Amino acid sequence: MKGGQQVFALDIGTRTIAGLIVQKENNIYKILAHEILEHESRVMYDGQIHDVEAVAKSVRIVKEKLEEKLDIKLERAAVAAAGRALYTVKAKAQKKTSPFVEITNEDIRNLEADALSNAIKVLSDKSRQDGLNNYYCVGFSPIKWFLQDEVLDNLVGQKGDSISVEIVATFLPRTVVESLLTVLARCDLGLESLTLEPIAAGDVVVIPSMRRLNIALVDIGAGTSDIAISRDGSIFAYGMVPMAGDEITEKICEEHLLTFEEGERVKRELSISETVKFTDILGSQRELSAAELLKSIDSVIKELSANIARKILELNGKPPAAVLLIGGGSLMPGLPECIAGNLELPKERVGVKGREGLKNICGCEEFCGPFSVTPIGIAVNSLNGTHLSSYKVYINEKPINILAQSKPTVLDALLYAGKSSAEIFGRPGLAKTFSINGRPIIVKGEMPKPSIVLMDGKSVDLNVPVHDGAVINFSPAQDGKDAVARLKDFIDDSDKMRIKINGREFLIDPVVKISGQTVSPEEEIPDNAVVTIQPREMILSDIFNLISFKPESMTGKLTMKINGVEAGFASPVTYNDEIDIFWENIPK
Repeated sequence: MKGGQQVFALDIGTRTIAGLIVQKENNIYKILAHEILEHESRVMYDGQIHDVEAVAKSVRIVKEKLEEKLDIKLERAAVAAAGRALYTVKAKAQKKTSPFVEITNEDIRNLEADALSNAIKVLSDKSRQDGLNNYYCVGFSPIKWFLQDEVLDNLVGQKGDSISVEIVATFLPRTVVESLLTVLARCDLGLESLTLEPIAAGDVVVIPSMRRLNIALVDIGAGTSDIAISRDGSIFAYGMVPMAGDEITEKICEEHLLTFEEGERVKRELSISETVKFTDILGSQRELSAAELLKSIDSVIKELSANIARKILELNGKPPAAVLLIGGGSLMPGLPECIAGNLELPKERVGVKGREGLKNICGCEEFCGPFSVTPIGIAVNSLNGTHLSSYKVYINEKPINILAQSKPTVLDALLYAGKSSAEIFGRPGLAKTFSINGRPIIVKGEMPKPSIVLMDGKSVDLNVPVHDGAVINFSPAQDGKDAVARLKDFIDDSDKMRIKINGREFLIDPVVKISGQTVSPEEEIPDNAVVTIQPREMILSDIFNLISFKPESMTGKLTMKINGVEAGFASPVTYNDEIDIFWENIPK
């Protein structure tokens, strides 16, 4: 396309293919031409192309019609992978922390890394083959933070015994991407850009001023209902409900004895007509009010809305601020209200979005309604350069596939390869936390030795962007040694009893207890110990263990004085006492 200002956007859906030619002019997106074609048969299931040749045939027809309309030659196409093809994996990670030390951003980063590695392990365990090598990691985002068992919005600066996080990680099967590329190749089309359908739709529905809001975007198609949830400026979670418009059509067919094609037509009429005429499989012509028809399918509408609400709550952890519905299935009367009820939201917080609500879009006004949102989003996404880029990097000779909207870093590549935070950053040795006479004390463990990372033979920082084909050699970090704390290291001269015996100074160790039990100063202090250090209570007779003095071997009178005053064996000895002990009248 000329100057990159025009794009051929191609939305390959379960039931239909939509092709658009869109031109960007001064931030206005003009649709120059459009073409819609229904598949001749069921050639796609759950976002996966099952019949490449049949899909390619339909794409070729759409392409040729657009070329004829505008008298141009189309050589490249912008496409999107269906949200329903995404795998979302929930995972948790927990880390022990000190109740006396504030939690840092580094603590959180390490925790997120552990959670992602756990998610990748779950995915790999489900795959009988080479796990992650069969998937692109699209991204991950935290759902909930926990300080011990309490849910918090932000852990930085908090203190506690443990922190944990629950994340949702998103993966796209390589086969989905490769089948899209194969279809394009069959039609002599190169890849202009690749994005995800929920991202494309979100780009045009959730405008920049809305992107910090917690919004659920639900694309109700023919076979599935795809869900994307925004928060803090980006889409952080994806999900899929294996139920959508086809179930409603099938219910209509079941209740009124219709072919699937006739049931589909009746379903579409429901949203625009007060009465609907149809012919059943017996040839009887009938006419029913829309209200009667809706009553007959009320149960499946309630089931669909309940499933959508349940998935939103599972991904978001709570009701969102609003729900936006797109896709042809969103037009079913009563569905928005049912979803609102299941989420306990005011009914005005759930609405249907079509092209009419999109800003800066013009041209081909007949191409409208909720169905039009995703193909328009694919075009806008491509023209704005916000599409996904594919990277294949090699970590210790193992290929890792990455799809990312922003350029991934070395750290991203290591995380997507399943490396844990312990391998990347190393773990500091465990600290010891205890108290001495009520005063909290923390002894830190040894710091880890960092990992060694080479990219293309050169040492690099973890925040350096990778390039396609990058060769990374990774040597894991070494954990630091755990803290060691011995009682004697926390006993100073002020804790000891100072006395003088016959002019010679002595320092007498205090009484040391852990949890009420007397222990030796040589003992190691266990974690969370309650230590007391108290001066030793002494009587005069105790000092004979300190001096070389054997009264049983002497004769005469034994004289003992404390601070110049005569004393007995049971006389108490206190700090800084001066003691004199000698024999009087020793015979010659």
